[in-house]
Formats: sequence, structure tokens, C-alpha cells
Amino acid sequence: MKLLVSEFVQGWSAGRVLFTGQCFIPETFRVVVSVFVISVVILLAYLFYKSELARTRRELVKNKIRLEELSRKLAILEYRSSNITDSLVNAQRIQNALLPDESLLIENFTESLILYLPKDIVSGDFYWFYKNHNKVFLVVADCTGHGVPGALMSMIAHNLINNLIRENPEDRPGDILDRLDKMVRSLFPVKPGGPGIKESMDITVCAINPEELSLEFSGAFSSVYYFSDNKLYELKGDKYILGMKPSEASYSTYRINLEKGDPVYLFTDGYADQFGGEENKKFMYRRLRYLLTTINRLPMSEQKIILTDTLENWKGDNDQIDDILVIGIRI
Repeated sequence: MKLLVSEFVQGWSAGRVLFTGQCFIPETFRVVVSVFVISVVILLAYLFYKSELARTRRELVKNKIRLEELSRKLAILEYRSSNITDSLVNAQRIQNALLPDESLLIENFTESLILYLPKDIVSGDFYWFYKNHNKVFLVVADCTGHGVPGALMSMIAHNLINNLIRENPEDRPGDILDRLDKMVRSLFPVKPGGPGIKESMDITVCAINPEELSLEFSGAFSSVYYFSDNKLYELKGDKYILGMKPSEASYSTYRINLEKGDPVYLFTDGYADQFGGEENKKFMYRRLRYLLTTINRLPMSEQKIILTDTLENWKGDNDQIDDILVIGIRI
């Protein structure tokens, strides 16, 4: 018995035998198993890493291809955008060349101002002046839309008005709009079963005789403001859309007498429709009337500055929503 215990102690010291239940497991076997398990774990981790690395590389390659494709498409878009912008700038030069010089107003009236602010490069708003003998025609028009569609319509309307008034200078403004209505109707007929073209314009036509101090006005969805003895008056046009006027109706012509020094204002709806202010609302015509009431006695050059500054302060960070046109003259 003593001999067995002695051999066990020696074996324990030499071989570090473990006792588990009734089984003895050598320490070396435990180490081998641990190393094997750790190796398997490391191998699996390495294989997973290689797999993820390969997947990541594939994704990077795909993303690189997508990025190259997007870069190619972006370059094409930038090239086309540049061409479109260049074309619009050229169109702007043509459109501005058609606008009359302010010298006609300067020659026939005491003072004048033109506030012309297109929303885009080209505009749907335009103005036109013409003098025949003692009569000066002033036309302000706002064609449907803005940008390219509005600009195309404005050039068509400019050509129609130019020919119409030059060929019929003795016509009253209402007669001019009646003729223009027929021309628009013939150019853009409503085809049976089709929607037709709804493009038209709001327009003001004034014929002023600076010598007689008289003004004749006709309008389609437009108005004219004028001041006499510092009191504001409004001439309102008819609510007939050009090209869609009832056949039995006619545009009205209003005639008023003015006094020397009276200011007259023609405008489109862009100024009054601009959003801004603390509550981000439209400027509205009532504010425009109040503004003109407070500044109408000032020189037209100062009025233009005030109109511009007021608009910018009102607009704030908002975008301009429409073309803006205001013309003022002093008899």
C-alpha cells in the first residue's frame, strides 16, 4: 500500500495527473485540446475576415463603378446645363434688345422709372412704347408663366402688339385689345376634343397725349394707378382673358384728364404677389398702394430705389416667385 501511494505521488509530480470523477486526465492532453480549439477559432475568424474583406472589396469595386458612372452622367449634365444657360443668356440678350429704350419716356414726360426684375434669366413680363404724332402708347404685359414659356409668349405678344398699334395708331386702347384678342384666338385655337393652349396675358394699354394732358386706358385683368392732388385713383381693366373673351363682349376704354405733375403707374402682379414679411405672406396691392401714396411726390429715381429696397426687405430669404415690372411716369 505504501508503495502504491509513493508511485502515485511521484506520478503526480512528474505527470501532473488530474482526477475527475474516476478518470485521470493528463495536463498535456488538456493543453492540446485548448490549443486545437483556439486554432479552430482563429482559423474561423481568419476565414470570416477573408470573406468580409473579399465582400468589402467587391462592394468597393461596385461603388467605384457606380461613382465613375455618376461622374460621367454629372459631366454630361453639367455640359448640357452650360449649353442651356448659354442659350438662355443669348435669349435674354435678344429679349432685352426688343425692349424699348427709356429715352422715349424721358423725351415726353417730366420723369419716369422702370423697375424690371425677371424671376429667371428670361421673362414673361415685357413693356412696349411707341409714339405716333402727339400720342404716346405705353403697354405693360404679363404673359402666362415665367422663364422660357413666358418668354416665348412675350415675344409673340410683343410682335403682335408692335404690328397692331403701328398699323392702327388711331385706334382706342379698347379697340386694340379687341383686335389682339382675335389674333391670340387665331394663333392658339381651341381644337375640338383637345385641351388647346391656355397661354395668354394680362395686359395694360395706355395712350397718353402729353400736350392735351389726357390718358386713355384699357386692360385685361390689370389696373393703372394715378395720383391727382396727392389722392390715389385706380382705373380697372376688364376681366376678359385675351383669346377667350365672349364674342359679344368688348374691352372698355376709359379716358381721364390729368394735370401737369400727376404721376401714373403701370405694373404687373409680380410685386404684389411676392411672399415675405414676418408672417411670410404676399405683399398685396393694398401695401403697394400705400407705398406709392407715401412716395409719389418724390423724384422717380428715388421712388425706384425705395420700391427696390422695400421689395428686398419684404422678400428676405424667400425666392422671387414671379417676374416683376413697375413703370412710373410723371405728366
